[in-house]
Amino acid sequence: MKCCSLREYLYPLFLIVAGFLVYYPILGNQLLDYWDDQWVVMNYYTESGINFANIWAILTEFYHGQYAPFNEYLYLFLYSIAGYDPTIFHLASLLLHIANACLVFYIFKKLLIMSNRISIEKIPIISFLTALIFVIHPFNVESVAWMSASKVLVYAFFYLLATYTFLIFLERKKGRYFALTLIFYVFSFLGKEQAVTFPLLMLLVYWLLHYKFNNKEVWITVIPFFVLSLFFGIITMLSQSPDGNTIFSNAESYPLWQRVVYACYSLTEYFFKCIFPFKLSYLYPFPSLPGEPLPTWLLVYPVLLVVIVLTLWKHLTRWPLAFGLLFFIIHIAVALHIISLSRFAVVADRYAYVSSIGIAFIVAYYFYRLYEVLSVGKKVVLLILFCIYLMYLGVYSNVRTRTWYNVDTLKKELRDLLKERNDYKEIYGDKNDE
Repeated sequence: MKCCSLREYLYPLFLIVAGFLVYYPILGNQLLDYWDDQWVVMNYYTESGINFANIWAILTEFYHGQYAPFNEYLYLFLYSIAGYDPTIFHLASLLLHIANACLVFYIFKKLLIMSNRISIEKIPIISFLTALIFVIHPFNVESVAWMSASKVLVYAFFYLLATYTFLIFLERKKGRYFALTLIFYVFSFLGKEQAVTFPLLMLLVYWLLHYKFNNKEVWITVIPFFVLSLFFGIITMLSQSPDGNTIFSNAESYPLWQRVVYACYSLTEYFFKCIFPFKLSYLYPFPSLPGEPLPTWLLVYPVLLVVIVLTLWKHLTRWPLAFGLLFFIIHIAVALHIISLSRFAVVADRYAYVSSIGIAFIVAYYFYRLYEVLSVGKKVVLLILFCIYLMYLGVYSNVRTRTWYNVDTLKKELRDLLKERNDYKEIYGDKNDE
C-alpha cells in the first residue's frame, strides 16, 4: 500500500522534473521587443497598477482585437512584483505549463477509473505517459516560451480545472462541484476564447462514462454551458471585428469551399505534427491570399481525409481511438478556419495545446497495450524505441525554446524558412541575412 502511495507522488514529481529539464532555457529568454510582446505584454493596462479602475477596464474593454482579461491580470500581477523582469514572466509560464500537465495526469486517472474500460492497475501509467508526452511535446513550446501566447496556458489551466471538477460532480452528484465547473469555465474563457469547446468535451465525457444522450440529466447539465458558449462566441467575434477578418467585418475572406479545403489541410497538419513533430515554426502562412485560386496540391487533403476515414472506419469507432481523436478534433476545430476569424497563419502551434492531449493519450494507450502482449525480447526493443521517441520530443522542445530567446533568433528562423522556398532568389535576390 505504501509503495502504491509513494508511486502516486512520484508521477507528478517526475512531470515537474521533466518540465523544468525541457524548458529551463526560457528562464534566460527576453521579452520580445518590437514584436507582439511590445503591445500584448507591455501596455498601459499592465503598467496602470492593481486598482479597481484598471481591473474593471481590463475586464470590460477590448484591446487590439484581444479579449483575454485573466491573461492581462497575470501580466499585471507579475509586473507589480518585478516590473518587466523576463525571468519572472517566463517562470510563471513554465509553472502554469507544469500545473497543466499535472492536471492532465489527475484528469485521465479519474476519467479512466470512472469509465471502467481499463483494468485499474494500468490506469496510473497510461495517465502518466499521456501527461509526460504533453509536458515535453515540441508543439507546446510556442505556448510556453512566447509570453504573448500565455493566454493559452491561462485558459488551459482553468479549462482543465473545470474538467476535473466536472468529473467530481459526476462522481459525487454535489451541486457545489457543478457550480465550480461553471466558474472555472467562465474563468477559462476569460483567459482565451478557445474555451468555448467545453460543452462538447462534457458530451464526450458523458459518452465515455456510458451515459445515454436521451438522459435528461445530461442535457440539464450541458445546456447552460452551450448558452454560455454562444454568448462567449459573440463576444469573441465582436472583439476581433475591428482588427481582423471575421464574419462581423467587411474585410475580404476566403469563400466557404476554400475554408473547407484549408480546414482539411490544417487538421491533417495538426494531427501529424502531434504524433511526430517535424519542421515546427512560429509562422505557417496561408499558401494563397483571399481572392486567389488555391494551389492544386491543397485539393489532395479533403480526398485524403475521406479515404482515411472510409478505410479505417471500424478502427476509428473503437473507444480508445475514438475518444482520443474526438478529444483532438473538438479542441482543434475552432482553429480550422471554417468560421472566418482574425488569423494570419493556416496553422499555429499554440492552437494545438489542449487538443494535443488527445493524441498523447492515443500514443500512451497503444504503446502500453502493445508492450503488454509482446514477448520479453520485443518488450525491450519497444521500450528502447519509445524512450528514443520521448527523448526526441524533449530534446526538440529544449532546442526550440532557444528560438524564442529574442526577436533576432525568431527572425533568423524566418529567414532560414524563406530560403527554403523555390522562389526565394526570385523575390529576395542574393541578399545576405542582414
